[in-house]
Amino acid sequence: MRSIRSICAFFGAVVLLAPHGIVAQQADAPVLRGQVLVGDTALSTGTVVLHEVTSEDQGEVDSISVAGDGTFTFRLPAIPSRAEDRFYFASIRHAGILYFGSALADLSQLESVYEIQAYDTLMVPPEGHDIPLQARNMFFEPHGEEWRVTDIFQLRNDEGRTLVAGEGAHVWRYPLPPGARDFTSGQGELSLDGTAFEDGVVSVRAAIAPGERVFVFRYTVDDPFLTVPTPGVTEAFDVLVREPAPRVGVEGLEIAGRVEVEAGSTYRRYSGVNVRPDRVRLVESQAEGDLPIAWITVVVGMALALVALFVLRGKNGLATAGAARPGGPGDRAAGRQALLLEVARLDEAFEADPAPSDAERAAYEAGRAELLRRLRAGS
Repeated sequence: MRSIRSICAFFGAVVLLAPHGIVAQQADAPVLRGQVLVGDTALSTGTVVLHEVTSEDQGEVDSISVAGDGTFTFRLPAIPSRAEDRFYFASIRHAGILYFGSALADLSQLESVYEIQAYDTLMVPPEGHDIPLQARNMFFEPHGEEWRVTDIFQLRNDEGRTLVAGEGAHVWRYPLPPGARDFTSGQGELSLDGTAFEDGVVSVRAAIAPGERVFVFRYTVDDPFLTVPTPGVTEAFDVLVREPAPRVGVEGLEIAGRVEVEAGSTYRRYSGVNVRPDRVRLVESQAEGDLPIAWITVVVGMALALVALFVLRGKNGLATAGAARPGGPGDRAAGRQALLLEVARLDEAFEADPAPSDAERAAYEAGRAELLRRLRAGS
């Protein structure tokens, strides 16, 4: 069984989570029948790879060429089972980019055609592409006499094609606050290749598929009183300052109460929608700073706990497209699919490092255990 590492041959890998399930089968020999589409057209050439992920192992288990109408068939080694932590998904490379179908976690999913949705590519100009910023969450935390910022960007590619950059160029660029330093992408000991920080600007060279894409950056600033560069409209903008904190006011945003991210960890939250360019500044507040007494539970509160899901180490990697939100059954299914593919992603990231540190190993094991716990809890 080949390692899943071979599915991450270059950084621009893109994960697409299709909303559909799979095919008819016999209970003792489940069969997956699917089709690869590029937009609305069948992809007539290429190799589809079947992947298996369990609580103990992961890897490629089979591969097959697509037929002229884009169809393919796999006989699964076993029945997919969330209860037994056994999951399957399929992938294909098109125009140098990897695309994935949805995760199979239950026998009932093998009752409809499995789709892998791929896209043609769009070469962006050398200066990058103007991608809509759907959401941005900035977490400010005291760090000795400095402040650490976790900056979470959610981009939305509306082009209908996967955005790619030429050699040495970048797909997207964005300025960070003045004085930002000690830049990392991801969290802790882990980092995400394909990103760079130079002269106060972060750049992304990774391919960005249609739909949503999340990037997590961390850096240090002297204090929280600064101007946040916002060259374009931000559809939803949240600034969260960890307490206890100095009196902070945020020009351009409205105070929205306190957020309990986890037990004993609270943040003062400022929020705005359709925030116009160059309108956000953190300043010392002269007011008493009284806040509403209600505790607010928000999706961004989950972001810090999920930061580790968006990080990798080494030259290879997968990147998720399409953030899941709590809600109805469709949202929960998308969340399960995302969790499964993050397991594969973390496995590949860990295997790519020939000499992981104790901290990296602990982060990997803890992250994998948490992902599998969430998969089981979603059954």
